[in-house]
Amino acid sequence: MPEPEFPVDLLVVWGARVDSERGYRLEAIAVQLSDDIVSLRENGGLPHHVRTRITVLPRQRILEILVEGLSVETDPDRTTSREVMNTLFELASDHNIITLDAASPPLFTQRIMLVDHHGHPFAAKVGAGMGKLKPFMPR
Repeated sequence: MPEPEFPVDLLVVWGARVDSERGYRLEAIAVQLSDDIVSLRENGGLPHHVRTRITVLPRQRILEILVEGLSVETDPDRTTSREVMNTLFELASDHNIITLDAASPPLFTQRIMLVDHHGHPFAAKVGAGMGKLKPFMPR
């Protein structure tokens, strides 16, 4: 059996919307993600009463998405809350680059926190992302 063309440590999860022309700065990613969220809301992919706030923590390589407009009282089975978190997680994943080796950190970690009308967190999702594996060819 021939050896694979790329070793496993050169496989990455490369987001569908990673824009190498603009670079990989978290601030630029946050702007792009904000635009994506607006488009998603306009197309019915997010409830209109849900608001998001994106914060960039560059030294920690964290992209934090604070979500307001949901609560345990208005969503007792948390179906909408899970859908919103999963949708935002997938959307942010489209902008991430995640290596599958143990030595390289992802471009960023996303932290999605849902807060109630008092500003208290009641649900969260933290991780790097999801997507298809792609070979990475260093230049």
